[in-house]
Amino acid sequence: MNKKEHYDLPNIIKNDFFLYGKIHLILLFAIILSANSIVIVVYKTRMLIAEEEKLRIEYKKKNDEWRNLIIEKNTLATPPID
Repeated sequence: MNKKEHYDLPNIIKNDFFLYGKIHLILLFAIILSANSIVIVVYKTRMLIAEEEKLRIEYKKKNDEWRNLIIEKNTLATPPID
């Protein structure tokens, strides 16, 4: 009879990493952690840029409204010419 021997490859790889590749696991963890940090920072930066743009638009609207009110005030304050 021809019986094939089966290996538990994921278990073998895990054992090799824990026995011989501790530095590799540490480096892999550091890479994943730094990549995740970059993604989070980029996301927060984009959100802040979008919020800044909204605030700039709101500031422009308020500034235009203020100028219109000043013009209206000056127009109403001027006595009529007889």
